[in-house]
Amino acid sequence: MNGNWTRIDITCGADSADVLASELAEAFGVSVEYVSDGVRVYLAGERLAESRQRLLQIVDDVPRHPGEGPRQISFAEIPDEDWLRKWKENFHPLPVGTRFLVSPTWEPAPRDSERLIVRIDPGRAFGTGHHETTRLCLQWLEDSGFSLGTTPVTLLDVGTGSGILAIGAALLGFKEITAVDNDPEAVETAKENALLNGLEHRIQILCQTPSEVEGQFDAVISNIESGPLIRMAGAIASKVRAGGRLALSGILLEQAGLVCAEYEKMGLAPSGRIAAGEWVLLAFTK
Repeated sequence: MNGNWTRIDITCGADSADVLASELAEAFGVSVEYVSDGVRVYLAGERLAESRQRLLQIVDDVPRHPGEGPRQISFAEIPDEDWLRKWKENFHPLPVGTRFLVSPTWEPAPRDSERLIVRIDPGRAFGTGHHETTRLCLQWLEDSGFSLGTTPVTLLDVGTGSGILAIGAALLGFKEITAVDNDPEAVETAKENALLNGLEHRIQILCQTPSEVEGQFDAVISNIESGPLIRMAGAIASKVRAGGRLALSGILLEQAGLVCAEYEKMGLAPSGRIAAGEWVLLAFTK
């Protein structure tokens, strides 16, 4: 690594931005930022050199909506420290749902807040609470209706990213939490964030796929993308104990039917959905 990153700005119509963001996030495993005229993504210089053609193909393959003009792609090399500075400029304390306040680590935590404060430094992992899919997951955790008394309620977070959902679950009172991601950098970020919140002993964070996780859980939550959710349906469904609940997010409204059908094949019954903008969270029971 030469310490440099490339900022990639893609001009596209508003109706195409969500689909393009979803495809880029799935292909490269990075967060995608929405800007006024399209989307923005950051890739390490060496990685871009290897994946430039794939990036261009994705941008070209996403269908254009009626009236959308030509798409433009611009590349700008930036030092690593500027990439991190841009994240910090755009990340401020954010109330989520009725109980959470997601606060960056570089700003003082509000002392008078009655909300549960989730301290997050996302690094290069996905999950700050600003994207609709993350907020939907935190809302589901709030409203899931689990009895969090003396009986431990176990939770598996698949694709934990920054660890924000596992941390939120721990603050709500879930007792035994396992968080997994197949990206070693995301795993390190999640561990750091758990430590920042004083929850490192409450959350087991592993670099694994769901098929490698042992046991079953009262609740399973996954905020990734429709493609991997469908591909891993068998593995994810197998981690939900009988009578347990599952929440899936990172799903565009138009993809919800495909995802739902795949999990119904695995013996899960749809129990509700929450929508925000073009995104939806699907809930199931087993």
